[in-house]
Amino acid sequence: MVHVHYDSFLILSVLAFLTPILIYSIKKVKIPFVVGEILVGIIIGKSFLNIIQNDPWIHFLSSLGLAYLLFLSGLEIDLDSILLKRNSKGTGNHTLLYCTGIFLLSVLVAYLFADRLFGPNINPTLFFTVLLASSAPGLLMPVLKERKILKTEYGQILLIFSLLCEFACLIGLTVVSQSIVSGLSIKSFLFVLVFIASYIIYRLITRYSNKFDFSFDAFEGLHLRVRAAFALILILVTLSDKVGTEIILGSFLAGLIFSAITKTSREKMMYKLDIIGYGFLIPVFFMMVGVTLDVGTVIHSPAALFKIPFYLMIFFAVKFLPFLTLMKKFGFYKSLGAGFLTSSQLSLLIVGAQIGYSIKLIDSANYTALIISTIISCVIFPIIFDRLQEFEEDRSLAREQVYDDFEV
Repeated sequence: MVHVHYDSFLILSVLAFLTPILIYSIKKVKIPFVVGEILVGIIIGKSFLNIIQNDPWIHFLSSLGLAYLLFLSGLEIDLDSILLKRNSKGTGNHTLLYCTGIFLLSVLVAYLFADRLFGPNINPTLFFTVLLASSAPGLLMPVLKERKILKTEYGQILLIFSLLCEFACLIGLTVVSQSIVSGLSIKSFLFVLVFIASYIIYRLITRYSNKFDFSFDAFEGLHLRVRAAFALILILVTLSDKVGTEIILGSFLAGLIFSAITKTSREKMMYKLDIIGYGFLIPVFFMMVGVTLDVGTVIHSPAALFKIPFYLMIFFAVKFLPFLTLMKKFGFYKSLGAGFLTSSQLSLLIVGAQIGYSIKLIDSANYTALIISTIISCVIFPIIFDRLQEFEEDRSLAREQVYDDFEV
């Protein structure tokens, strides 16, 4: 029988409850809750107190929390509003087109930086192009949700852009690293099976779901739709794991499927699923991100200290320069905020750095600098975004006040 370290479960559960209260009580500096959870994880993890045991069940819950977070990200996407349909004003809604254009520009900027770093060495250039273009929708979505802008056009553009970066770069890292190690083969493209399976499942659900009524009295209180959500997540997560790609691909596609098939009851479903995710699984994931990071490694690599500001500047430039194209639509400060928030990095860049180090594309100093830069970006950039949002709101209120005074 596998021993479970209940003391670690206890610490994480208590801190998952106390962290939002502590953050809310800090009036002078408003920190996004997700950032607070990562900071708490750093304090109780390897970097400082080291009081969380290396328990497989906790790591399982953390992985499930990441998968569930990406499932909720897919569920939050309003497919009707992004597929270039016309809105209530009779004008075209070009959200997906905007996001694709910004993403392609960010890849171009990433390539220019990678080319300057590695020159004619095509393998590290391609690898770093993909790595630098990545983003962290798992970090971004809770921040947008907390600011109550997730369902706005601005919020949807940020979320969809971040998801495009995440999954395009996830696939790119898989293909590029596989080709460097053993050359391109059919194994490099097995992730396509996850997309095919998702489409088949979606077609089967839309064809046969109306033949079964989940609202039967016999099922009252059993929450069959929630059970169906978890079954779908685990089907596609398991398939993703079997074909050798990241589990977040399957969980995100599961969210998209549920978003498409629960149009009428979507809000009710999201409320129930949010309780499970933000009530337990997702805080565990973010705290474990902090727990597993060892900030002390930078002390043993002084050369990494000089690289950290450089990498942070690149993270920001790769996202901010393309978002300047939306200045006319949203204004400078919102474009600047979008650049900062989407520059926040998390698990994919950490995983990519580990891959690059293992296949000897980067040395230990660059690896350490990338990890520390990732930690700093996921803590500092969301806070800057939050300050810019507050500043923009204050400016809007000031303009409205001047307009009202003029009218009087």
